[in-house]
Amino acid sequence: MDTHDLIAGVPDLEQLASEPDDAQREPEDVSPENVPADFNESAYAIAFPDVAESVRVGKCPSFLAHYTRHGAGENRLSQKQYQIALRTERRTQDVTLRGVSAPESDRATASGLDAVFVADGDFCVVIGWIDDRVQPLRAISLELSDGQRITTTCFGRCRRADAEVSTGGQTGYLLGFWSLLPANLAPSAANDSVIILTYGGASSRHPARPRVMPATTLRDTLFEYIASATYFGAPAVESFLQLGGGIGSALLEMNRRVSAHFAEHPHVERHGRHDRKFRASIVICLYGRPEFIFLQAALYSVTAAAKDYEFVYVCNSPELTEPLQREAAIACRIYGLSMTMIYLPGNVGFGAANNLAVSIAASRRILIVNPDVFPRESSWAERHTQIIDSLPALQTRLFGAPLFYDDGSLMHGGMFFEVDAGLSVKPECIVRQELLRVEHYGKGAPPNTPLYRSSRRVPAVSGAFMSVDRPWFEKLGGFSEEFVFGHYEDADLCLKAWQSGGEVWLHDLPLWHLEGKGSIRRINHEGGSLVNRWHFTKTWLDTVIDEFHGPSPRRFST
Repeated sequence: MDTHDLIAGVPDLEQLASEPDDAQREPEDVSPENVPADFNESAYAIAFPDVAESVRVGKCPSFLAHYTRHGAGENRLSQKQYQIALRTERRTQDVTLRGVSAPESDRATASGLDAVFVADGDFCVVIGWIDDRVQPLRAISLELSDGQRITTTCFGRCRRADAEVSTGGQTGYLLGFWSLLPANLAPSAANDSVIILTYGGASSRHPARPRVMPATTLRDTLFEYIASATYFGAPAVESFLQLGGGIGSALLEMNRRVSAHFAEHPHVERHGRHDRKFRASIVICLYGRPEFIFLQAALYSVTAAAKDYEFVYVCNSPELTEPLQREAAIACRIYGLSMTMIYLPGNVGFGAANNLAVSIAASRRILIVNPDVFPRESSWAERHTQIIDSLPALQTRLFGAPLFYDDGSLMHGGMFFEVDAGLSVKPECIVRQELLRVEHYGKGAPPNTPLYRSSRRVPAVSGAFMSVDRPWFEKLGGFSEEFVFGHYEDADLCLKAWQSGGEVWLHDLPLWHLEGKGSIRRINHEGGSLVNRWHFTKTWLDTVIDEFHGPSPRRFST
């Protein structure tokens, strides 16, 4: 999902201003029985900043009035940005505008606490708002009933349109905040606790009333909140600046700890024959969709050489365990494949799942393959063997292959890196923020374009398909397990290979890729991808600028 979708479809403020003044109209019937059950004032304010501004300046008497007079006819409650805001509000205990306003004398430090989540005693998430334009927020603390205090100075800021309306906030100031505290305590210990907001030389205290939830639910809730957060400038630029203040590293640590717990408890089942030496292991990470396992078995087994390959599936969706057990048993019985199934009690992400599968694999050659990638030619196994046997080891330690859309056009002929530069306008200065972006050579090109199918060095290849020498993979440390859910692990591995004295190649082994069809994409994954892009940029920006920037990087000219 493009973050710009969050504000898509919002009318121009000039158009809104040209309409008759709502405050001067005869009041219409806005009684509760005429309002849908899913109307939420806070979500409406967050989703539609134009309406929030209209209410703030007095053009429209209320959000409910705007919905009755305009929003219902415009079908605003069905628009994507409202649905996202509504889900977020419900995840934060359906906080509305109640209690947002404060006496004028306290306006400079008015604040409110929306929600406190505690997960399995390991983490505490705090979400709220504060009008700290005069005395900036410095720290957030969780004070337990026994007097113990856990404090952090790392927090993210975002817009809170509801608080802007109630406090008369000036455009351009982020009133919302969210934070993550590493609270190593029993969930019950957080009962009767207090959240303390420290600003300037003062502080405010708010009863916490924490909600206890599993760590995975907290993780999903937090990354969904991050995905739906809004700002005054470019969303990617502004979110990068927030993550760079320390909260980004805390998010990565939380995800690492949650994933590590699930990775410690795999359940392994084997189907078919395993009393032979395999030429290679095809490792496939599953999430959300079980049906491709049978289709892959059918298409990869068309060659007799498939018997020399084992299939290792690792499942990040525990709810799929039962149907996958059935599908795997049937597929192996029909197609005579050797298959290992690894079931996990929770989502450990792309990197950790593949690393675990590699550790269980029974060969020295690993093929990382997406569940929606299929061979275009029946001789795929023979072609793969020929590439490895006929080329120098440096060219086959880590290589990818051309991937094609279902219409036959090229999707992937290797990857390269671009640097986007955005500006964040602050009252005191303008901040430049650089963001790394991954691009694909030849995307959309005709299928037989020689330039993109020929064997050659490339900066990186897609994790949808990569063939790698297992000892080399292990020497590189495998995929980084710091990334959230999945995104950028493949580019990170390739840059580690270059940095360690290796090379990355693309060889002509054509494959179909039904991009985006092999798994389910949810809003929390968008939040994870945003954090991953920030982490990838922080890790590799200097290296990319110096050696790997653009489709003809400096590294390849030497």
